[in-house]
Amino acid sequence: LKPIGFERLLRRRGVAESVPAAESRPRSGKAMRIFVNNVDGFVGRALCADLRGALGQETRLLGTITGDAAEDKTPELVKAMGVKRIVSRGDRKRYLEDVLSCSLIVYDLHSSDAMEVEQVVKHLKVAPLAHDTTFVLISSVNVWAKTKKERKKEQVDDEEEEEEGNDGEEPQKVKDRPSALSDADLDRRIPSPAYEVWKYLETLVLSLNSKERLRPHVVAAGILYGNGETTFNELFKAAWLTQARQAIILPGDNYLPCVHVRDVARLVKMVHVRDPDAPKLGSYLIAVDRAKLTQADIVNGIINHMSKQREVPMISVEEADPEVRDAMTLDLIMEASQPMRAASFPWWCRDGLVANMDKVAAEFCKWRNLRPIKMVVLGPPGAGAERLCERVASRYLHADPPHFTFDQILADALAAGTPGAALLSRKVDRMRLKKPEGKLPLKIRTKLVHRRLSSNVCRYRGYVLEGYPSSYDEADALFTQIVGPEGEEEEPQEEEEVDEPEEGDEEEEELDEPPPAAEGDGDEDEEDNPDKPKKRVNAAVAPEFVVSLSSAAERCKARIFAGEVRGPANEEEFWASTAEFQKANITQDGSLCTTDFFAEVAGTHVLRLDMDIVGEDEAFQAIRVHMESKGQFFNYLRSEEERCSERAAELQRLEQEGDERFTAERREREAEEERLRQAQAQQEVKRKQVIAEGEAQHLDAEALPLRSYLMSHVVPALSEGLAEVCRAQPEDPIEYLAQYLFAHAEDAGVGSFDMN
Repeated sequence: LKPIGFERLLRRRGVAESVPAAESRPRSGKAMRIFVNNVDGFVGRALCADLRGALGQETRLLGTITGDAAEDKTPELVKAMGVKRIVSRGDRKRYLEDVLSCSLIVYDLHSSDAMEVEQVVKHLKVAPLAHDTTFVLISSVNVWAKTKKERKKEQVDDEEEEEEGNDGEEPQKVKDRPSALSDADLDRRIPSPAYEVWKYLETLVLSLNSKERLRPHVVAAGILYGNGETTFNELFKAAWLTQARQAIILPGDNYLPCVHVRDVARLVKMVHVRDPDAPKLGSYLIAVDRAKLTQADIVNGIINHMSKQREVPMISVEEADPEVRDAMTLDLIMEASQPMRAASFPWWCRDGLVANMDKVAAEFCKWRNLRPIKMVVLGPPGAGAERLCERVASRYLHADPPHFTFDQILADALAAGTPGAALLSRKVDRMRLKKPEGKLPLKIRTKLVHRRLSSNVCRYRGYVLEGYPSSYDEADALFTQIVGPEGEEEEPQEEEEVDEPEEGDEEEEELDEPPPAAEGDGDEDEEDNPDKPKKRVNAAVAPEFVVSLSSAAERCKARIFAGEVRGPANEEEFWASTAEFQKANITQDGSLCTTDFFAEVAGTHVLRLDMDIVGEDEAFQAIRVHMESKGQFFNYLRSEEERCSERAAELQRLEQEGDERFTAERREREAEEERLRQAQAQQEVKRKQVIAEGEAQHLDAEALPLRSYLMSHVVPALSEGLAEVCRAQPEDPIEYLAQYLFAHAEDAGVGSFDMN
């Protein structure tokens, strides 16, 4: 133990560098100082949000930022999170002074450097403290990943099994679950190899318990979710984009202890701002929600809520993403520590991720700046609405964009293969028998379109609806809802709940639609009749952007029959469609048209474009400016720089492919020419060989008479002359032989040879 005057002596000698300055010590009436390491991290942002105003008094938040954060964004981060000052790590002495000057010190291992945390904890162990201090280290349940635990079989009574049980059969489903672990099992925890350092830091923090004026706590948090996500980010992103990239790591029935990051922040706040009369908190706290969810439950829950329902493939551990492999392969059931079990704990997501999916998905969209793009494009047939819709959908709604027409929605509903689809098919058939160009009743049309616009894809990514609604009544029926007596909206009925109509019912339903001439009287009736149910715009499906196209009928007809745009197949159908559009949207009697609903009832600005004046490119640019007037969309869209880079890369790729194709063609031509040259050379060799053989045969044939003559007349005389030369052995043998041959020429009969 240090003597009472030891700190004073050290300060006098200039040794105790870690003693905080007098102005940094907390005084009565002064703001509470809180230090959060990496305030711009996932956990740091949640901590700043919950620790502001702790104890109902002003707080002074200090903190560091992650190493990869841009310096020019620091003021923006400070303003957004209420941080008074960013502490620099450059001056270690000043850094440690700032840390120790705070009453609450929080380090999150998910975003912190382990060596930095170790240095701070070791400094805390030896440094004198001038005030009561709480130190919180946020760790992870991965430190418990390899803990030995018993497994027990539990019978699961879900709704399906209860239905089977009602038939007299006993539920057969039994699940093998690991036994629950609590903070009482602290000494048994065994981490996975990647979290050995985390366990060491936990132990180091717990060793500070004997330090005076210091309360150390370790919070072992479950897999964190919420506020934009980290571990589950790719699952949410793929679900938002409607991409089938999610997978379940085998076996999939492993239990993942999870907790919302805001609940962790609230636990930290409760640890520091605790009730003096409350029981003493343990130094080691487990932060998990009350749900017991498997990996498959979480993955399927995210997909079913934000995307199209589908069967998720299973993959092996080796195929899994290394960044989330440890978290997604956990198999633990953890019991939350006493503060989170208390009835007074201010839960944000007590019942887990899947039970609070609406809230968590909304947080994900908010933190990731994801906005649904909901647009309606109206116009006469032939104005080119479908081309503009396609361009908007392809630019802003990614692959497989939700771009709909009523005919497409109806066709999809008829092909669904459900009892409701069969009922709808019978209604359509009867309607077409009575009137081939007729429409389904307004109630059915509204249900079909409302169901599609309420789907997961449209709810989160948005939609582009082309050519519908085509009248004020359709817009009012689709985008408004009746408000109940207590302000609650009435839930729309499902199509499958509609009973089979009797004969004559459809005629009655069609008569339910008000005649066009009476469209303008609705507002007066509603004002005169206070008992009439009140309506309000259904913001969940109503569009944010409305575009109305106009064009002369002759120009529209010319576009259609020139093949520039899609439209009716013949002129008769074109004029009928044009007349119907003009009747509902270009009124001369003052009755309400479709755009009046959006402008007056929904309060939506309608962008009007005359397609006879502006071209398609100009119209698309005008729509872009109109859409982005409220701010640019993030929505995982490519920026203009990325688009320019992609276009440049595409041009370079095309140019390279052209060069490669030209080179390949040139090489192919050269190879063909070489092959032809070799073939010609071989033919020339064969030709010369044939000629040489012919010439040799010809020479042999021509030399045969001469050879016969020589053998008959010359060779005998020559042989005798040579023999004579050998016998005589003259001094000049050649001259001797010549004289001999001349002398005996007549004997050889040379003159009798006929050269012919």
